[in-house]
Amino acid sequence: MTAISRRTFVGGSLAAVAALRYGRAFAAGEPDIVDVQGTDPHKMIAALFAALGGIGKFVKKGDFVVIKPNAAFANPAEWGSTTHPQTVLAVAQACMEAKAKGVMILEFPQAKGEMCLKRCGLIEAMAALPAAKIKLLGAASDFQKTTVPGVALKSTDVAKNVLSADVLINLSAAKAHYQSGVSLGLKNHMGLVFDRQIFHTALDLHQAIADLGLVIKPNLTIIDGTRALLTNGPAGPGDTATPGRMVAGRRIASVDAYGLTLAKFNGKNMTPADVRHIELAGKAGLGETDVAKLKVKKVSA
Repeated sequence: MTAISRRTFVGGSLAAVAALRYGRAFAAGEPDIVDVQGTDPHKMIAALFAALGGIGKFVKKGDFVVIKPNAAFANPAEWGSTTHPQTVLAVAQACMEAKAKGVMILEFPQAKGEMCLKRCGLIEAMAALPAAKIKLLGAASDFQKTTVPGVALKSTDVAKNVLSADVLINLSAAKAHYQSGVSLGLKNHMGLVFDRQIFHTALDLHQAIADLGLVIKPNLTIIDGTRALLTNGPAGPGDTATPGRMVAGRRIASVDAYGLTLAKFNGKNMTPADVRHIELAGKAGLGETDVAKLKVKKVSA
């Protein structure tokens, strides 16, 4: 996973270049979206990768893999404000089984640091796989200034580990958000930049989130819908549901668009038209956001 420089976009539209980059990653016959129904995160992740043709389609021997869950809140897992810890463990185990040279769980909590990882259950879960490392971002030295060929966002400091990773897996929670409508894959990227406050205070939030997707480009996006925070997001507590689903795919805007079908967020059935950053990301070439046009493979685990 590499950042795209501004010069990459000279002579062509943002959408065309982004679509080309994603298109090269696809295997023939691979679905746009895999939708797994189940109750056991480990079985669901196994079924998800099987439906996509195996973990080897994404992780090769010797790869350095970064997994970005949502673990930014010091809340119990049942609140739904964080990615289920067993889902994170299952994905990390799959990467290690593919003989990755290293697996790093990367997060940048806004406050309370390690307490977030402890209360959401991530530290306890990952104790079963000591070969995978957890890193908390925080210092300015953890980040590198990166040019963004965006409309609102022109540059930002991105986590160095993301820029050096061979594989980035975005492993988001499924939850409502009081400012952005929802917090799914695209919104999860904000935990990989040093100054996220500027997104909320000085920029068009939705446009900036979509712009960020032009430089942080996961090889795979998984939305953990084993449970969902329906209201009072992103931190909760709020109303929750247990959809018992995980959805995944290579194109992040497509995954987020389909992820809106997991539950009624903020009391309504939302579409990309209701969540402008998803619609904008689709227009920028980060995936098809018309769910009716997506090739979806549904499996049970």
